[in-house]
Amino acid sequence: MKCPRHPKNEATGYCTVCGDLGCEECLHDHEGQRLCPRHYRPIARKLEEEKRHEDVRKRHPRQRMVVRYADGRCEYGVCFALSVKDTGFHLDLVDQNETPLAETKHVRFEDLKAVFLVKSFDGKFDKTASYKEWNPEGGELVVQFNDGEVVRGFSLRRYDPDELRFHLIPLDPTTNNVSILVERTAVAAVYTPDEYKAKRAQEKEAKKSTGPAADLSQEEGTGDFYFETRNYEAALEQYRLAQEKHPDLRRLKKKLLLAQYNVGIQHIKRHEYDKALALMETVLAADPHNSRVRRKVSKLRHIIKRKSDEARQS
Repeated sequence: MKCPRHPKNEATGYCTVCGDLGCEECLHDHEGQRLCPRHYRPIARKLEEEKRHEDVRKRHPRQRMVVRYADGRCEYGVCFALSVKDTGFHLDLVDQNETPLAETKHVRFEDLKAVFLVKSFDGKFDKTASYKEWNPEGGELVVQFNDGEVVRGFSLRRYDPDELRFHLIPLDPTTNNVSILVERTAVAAVYTPDEYKAKRAQEKEAKKSTGPAADLSQEEGTGDFYFETRNYEAALEQYRLAQEKHPDLRRLKKKLLLAQYNVGIQHIKRHEYDKALALMETVLAADPHNSRVRRKVSKLRHIIKRKSDEARQS
């Protein structure tokens, strides 16, 4: 019997899915089955995709990452490839001893503070080993995060303030950090070294000129402690008490706004969108030029409206 697709060839079998006859040229063996071209096509596409992924893995070695979230959480893992243009990446979780946890997690950039590409998870890296070296094209920057942490380094590419995220290469190449992927939404400000130096000088001068009130009150000091431990709700309560004593102290107003913002972020994580919106709108009213907060307010209003529409339809 001749093959219906290749009339010059003898049929040597049939597709185990649809029963169509075929010759050696058109039937494909896969996991003990013989398949016609139509039923083998999706399998061929899948195999080709897996081959492409494997090629990517071979070109890009696994990179140790310390992933820090905007809400204070921290995870360790390795990743084959990370693109700053995507919405996130897949992280194979490990513990601090680099023992695999047999779990792969999809990490969304919008949830992060930064991703630290490191030489070791515990900071005790082999100083004789060779690690990936970067040749940064951008200038030196000082990055201040929303939680108050300050890091310095060189931007990998020419710094663009409109980028959603950017790589920062540490000033000191002998540290454990190879590079830092900074998430824009977690950043309070970015300075040049001269701008940051001038800012620090202004802060010192302002502290001197405000007299006794510049000293930390017990409430403000307690608020700072809670903020550093990421207990933002307790910090906010203490800052409000401190402001009752010193209503005109500028730094307290900034701390209040920052604490309110972080409490709002925590409400978002718990899907308490109404509470989050109320706080974000308060922050935006006090700081109307803050584009980061404006985006949060817009997104929260959209989410609340969508859920309201869904509730009416159900």
